[in-house]
This record gives sequence, structure tokens and C-alpha cells, in this order.
Amino acid sequence: CSDMADFPVKLMSAVGANLDGTPIVCGGGVSWTYSNKCYRFTNGVWEEFASMKKKRWHAAGVMYNEKLHVFGGLDGSSKLRTSETINVDGEVSDGPDLPEGVDSHAMTAINDTVSLLSGGCTNANCIPSSNQTWYYNHDTEAFTSGPDLLKGRRRHGSATNVDKVTKAKIAVVTGGFNVNGGLDSTELLINGQWETGTIQCR
Repeated sequence: CSDMADFPVKLMSAVGANLDGTPIVCGGGVSWTYSNKCYRFTNGVWEEFASMKKKRWHAAGVMYNEKLHVFGGLDGSSKLRTSETINVDGEVSDGPDLPEGVDSHAMTAINDTVSLLSGGCTNANCIPSSNQTWYYNHDTEAFTSGPDLLKGRRRHGSATNVDKVTKAKIAVVTGGFNVNGGLDSTELLINGQWETGTIQCR
């Protein structure tokens, strides 16, 4: 193992992915300056390889069909409804509009064709954080309303776990912030409804 090369710019709240075996990072910003640039790590160095159509930070992304799909985020003070895709060759294409502008949300793929968008900020001051979720079908490019989270949250994490016994894919959200501050809770999407996660001590 060796140290990875430093990133070429200071950055926060970007979107990253493993794109066809290549680590990439898109968007983000620093000191209220927003970026539309995408960088990839190749041959031991980071290099700029694409420019998104919108400057975005606090966006969310998910991989599908060997492309990074980026949804929403902030462009200055505006919450974005737009989405776009980036492939490993740097080709950028428009995606469908979201049902509403949102930032600080999370996304995870829940099966081969559907991803889940959860929480985030949909109002001007983000009070309260959103508890809304949306299913997104990559094949039809359609959003449908999903079950509300038990707690509204923003800047949280999301992933899909596989049950060791049943092999069922279970979407999970964890942490983030709401009006009362930081969250340490976890929610699991089981049979179409959110359930509170538990900690098992052994």
C-alpha cells in the first residue's frame, strides 16, 4: 500500500463513486464556492475529466448502468430539482427532474433498477429536515412516493444491506441532523415500512 495523491482542490459535500473501477468525485465546494468539476483517480494521480451541467454541493449520487447518477443539491442558494449522469469517459447527460428541489439528502440502490432517495432539505431554512422518501426507477425515469422516515433527517448516510439469513435487501438510513441536532438513530426499510434499528451487544 502507498499513500494516495492529495486531491487537487479543497472540497467538501461532494459526490463520489467507483465508476468502472475508477474512483471519481464530482461537485462539492468550499467557502461558499460551488463546483461542477469531476475528478478521477488514475495512474496514481487525480485529474479533471468532466464538468457537470450544474454546480452542485450537498447532492446525492448512485451508480446505475456504469454511470454515476447525481440528483439535486445546492447551486448557490437554490435547491436543485435537476439530475444528470456522468460516465467514465466524461460524457455528461441530463436526467429527469426530481419531484421537488432538495439538498443534503441520501440515495441508495435497493435492487437492480430502483434507488431510494431519503430525507434532506426541501424548504428554505431546512427546519424541519424532511422525512419524505422517493423511489426512483432508472428504467422508466419515474419517481414514486415512498414511506415517510420515522425521523426527518439531513446529511445522513444510506446503504442497502443483505440479510444473512433471508438474503433480502434492506435499505438503511443512519445518523444525520434534524431540528434537535445530530442523530445517532438508524432506520431499516422492512416490508415497505421503516423500523427502528437496534444495537445487539455480544
